[in-house]
Amino acid sequence: MASLSEQLEIELRIWNAKTYQELLAIEYPYTYERGTTGEADWYEVELDLLERNDQYVHVSVAIDNGGLSAFFPKSCGVIAYADNRSTD
Repeated sequence: MASLSEQLEIELRIWNAKTYQELLAIEYPYTYERGTTGEADWYEVELDLLERNDQYVHVSVAIDNGGLSAFFPKSCGVIAYADNRSTD
């Protein structure tokens, strides 16, 4: 079983691959679950729009597995630029 930090890295790879237009099209907040409810592999992901303009979209990706982690989720930001430049 992966830790929340490892799961966050997996989710960040998914969301960092999204384009400006793809992130712009999402209705925020956007939440989904992975794993089996009630099992050790379960976690929830929430995306929130932090900033949007003509140049970029900035989104927060937060992950928790319930319990105390729901109050203090692991999180990180994702930025997608309209001109497709890399954030690396």
